[in-house]
Amino acid sequence: MSRLISIGTAVPQHRTTQDSILDFMHAAYHNDVASRKLNVLFTNSGIEKRYSALPDFDKSRNRHIFFNGVPSKATVENKMDVFKEEAIPLALDAIHNAFEKINTTIADFNITHLITVSCTGLYSPGLDAVLMKELNLPADIFHTSVNFIGCNAAFHALKIADLILKADQQAHVLVVCVELCTLHFQPKNNHDNLLSNTIFGDGAAAVILTSDKQAASNQHRGLSIKGFYSLLFDEGKELMGWNITALNFEMILNAAIPGFISKKLKIILQQALNHYSISEKSISKWAIHPGGKRILDTIQKDLQLAENQLQASYNVLKEFGNMSSPTILFVLSELFGTALHSPKPFSVGGSEQQTIFSMGFGPGLSIETALFAHAD
Repeated sequence: MSRLISIGTAVPQHRTTQDSILDFMHAAYHNDVASRKLNVLFTNSGIEKRYSALPDFDKSRNRHIFFNGVPSKATVENKMDVFKEEAIPLALDAIHNAFEKINTTIADFNITHLITVSCTGLYSPGLDAVLMKELNLPADIFHTSVNFIGCNAAFHALKIADLILKADQQAHVLVVCVELCTLHFQPKNNHDNLLSNTIFGDGAAAVILTSDKQAASNQHRGLSIKGFYSLLFDEGKELMGWNITALNFEMILNAAIPGFISKKLKIILQQALNHYSISEKSISKWAIHPGGKRILDTIQKDLQLAENQLQASYNVLKEFGNMSSPTILFVLSELFGTALHSPKPFSVGGSEQQTIFSMGFGPGLSIETALFAHAD
């Protein structure tokens, strides 16, 4: 079995409150109808602040790279130049944070496999090749990338890592997700863009994985991977996605997504539970991707969860917004920072092991789930 032994997180330097971002949006849209819609969306977003690689979204800074309260003239080419410059330092911060948590160095750990993830920046040679050089990794290690999948891409990277570790118990796998969603702001007055501009922020997360056998021998606690289960609903394919235009990666984020998830939720959960051969009662913790407050509210209501059972997801949304692929790893870090790194066994109700059910949503409309168990 595979084990997540550390999760590192990082955000860029520009922290901006939702109130300041809303002021920026009013100036950028310069449209009374859009402003009224934005007021409602921001008020109900459940977000207090977000982070960006750009200084643009707080007018008090008097600095901007692309956006200054007017429609951007930046091209995809220019935005990819910024991605190349800003994504690597952010990814490195997350990686170093992950290694600090297990009190070891990258050199001592001996990474054998590197998997990078992003949907907000694309170039080649890409993040994996650059990180190999920055981390001084051997030229012959396995490296690959998961690109353009969206918010649930971390699940796909973890699947690849799990397959690697099942084939080679001596492998040391590093997964790195980095997204600069705010590069793709545009003041288009439609629901997809208004909602995207309300919720998305920038961030990175890094996960270190080994086999359970290695983790136990090195006294690395963490989260054992029990399995994955995914579903693709073709009838929801128009609800979420990306289009590349001359100026942007344009987000498709339909208002009907929470309702669609609500209609499918019981089917998703039951089929996943059957796949994992567990009952809903055996789930100790829920790690749900905070795609937006309405999605979390819908899941909490439909599954009749207690108020605190999705608290980690609500907290991440509140503090960071939706950062796309790293976000679910922030939720896991929020839930299990104590469990992963405390000197004492982490227990719930007298039990020293928890079962963690995780779920995310992406274009397609695709649903990804994973089952973890806390491991001493």
